[in-house]
Amino acid sequence: MPGSSPLVAFIRDRLQRQGPVPFPWLMEQALYHSEFGYYTATTGPRIGRQGDYYTNVSVGPLYGQILASQIIEMWKILGSPSQFTVVEEGVEDGLLAMDILSALTEQSIEAAESICYIILEPIPRKRLQQQARFEPAFLKRVQWLSGLADLEGVIGAFVSNELIDAMPVHLVVYRDQQWSELLVDISGEGFCFVPGKIRLPALARALAKLPLPLSSPYTTEVNLAAARWIQSLSTKLERGFVLIADYGYPRAEYYKAERTEGTLSCYTRHRRSYNPLERLGEIDISAHVDFTALAEAAGEAGLKVAGYADQHHFMVGAAEARLLAFEKAVETEGFAKAKPAFLGQYRTLMHPGNMGMAFKFLLLTKGINTNPQLTGFKYSPDPWKSLAERL
Repeated sequence: MPGSSPLVAFIRDRLQRQGPVPFPWLMEQALYHSEFGYYTATTGPRIGRQGDYYTNVSVGPLYGQILASQIIEMWKILGSPSQFTVVEEGVEDGLLAMDILSALTEQSIEAAESICYIILEPIPRKRLQQQARFEPAFLKRVQWLSGLADLEGVIGAFVSNELIDAMPVHLVVYRDQQWSELLVDISGEGFCFVPGKIRLPALARALAKLPLPLSSPYTTEVNLAAARWIQSLSTKLERGFVLIADYGYPRAEYYKAERTEGTLSCYTRHRRSYNPLERLGEIDISAHVDFTALAEAAGEAGLKVAGYADQHHFMVGAAEARLLAFEKAVETEGFAKAKPAFLGQYRTLMHPGNMGMAFKFLLLTKGINTNPQLTGFKYSPDPWKSLAERL
């Protein structure tokens, strides 16, 4: 029964007092409410076979190993500094951080000793859970902070893995040659969407960039939180990189005419649904990333777009040396001794029919005069050519 949930009662009380609200507020409560949100209150596993969805990290340690190799390349591009900071936000259980730290030690002792790993985690309970998972040797190299505001100037790299897709988005609908924002209102014991005027100037500006004509009605999302986040992040990065991995599209593909219902999705026990107003606090809610809008926001924030690739091409480039070493080991030692687990994880990560085309990588830089050539982007075209295609 909808009314039995404390979160639903909290939201109903707000709506009864103040009227319909934009969807970002409701999505914020559903995912991040301090007591009842999906990411804050859920105690069981969310990722992997026993959870609600799979991620690159749940495939195995190879993903973290490949990101570690990219971090080492970044460290070398900056001149192998004695202090290099890696910042990760939205780390969930901390497994990616552990995979990266373990791989750094294996791949380059000098780089590993230079790196300070900072985890941004605003929820005290989750910080304690993450810290309990780390080995003592890693704890010495990891620092926990509540958020971007607590960071001092960073020389190094920000690593964002499936963070932006969980940022609250505005829902909008195009009907009768004009845009309306979908607001959340009370309907019986549950909730419903009602159309409202576009009131935020930033939302109006974002909508003006979307390709027309569109079919009517046409429902989709706009992520203004991502632009604010990249602006805040840029103020903290003195010199270095931002590496973003998430699922999404360039603007022209995101808002193509046939995508009439947008990308907003809900997940529980690996089942996908499309009603974000049901089971609030119990299910994951996410939307794909508009990478063109994110790149434009990065440029406005003083960051340079240095690379954009789908995961298939990123993995081909970033893991090329590792793949060649594996093939050589098979020739000399035989398949059984050549760590065959690598091959299975690699195929899953790069396969075009699996994760290879769903996820995209965006590389941003600041304070670097040359055009850095990370191996993960060696087989991708000019980033702006891909991001602005058909616009």
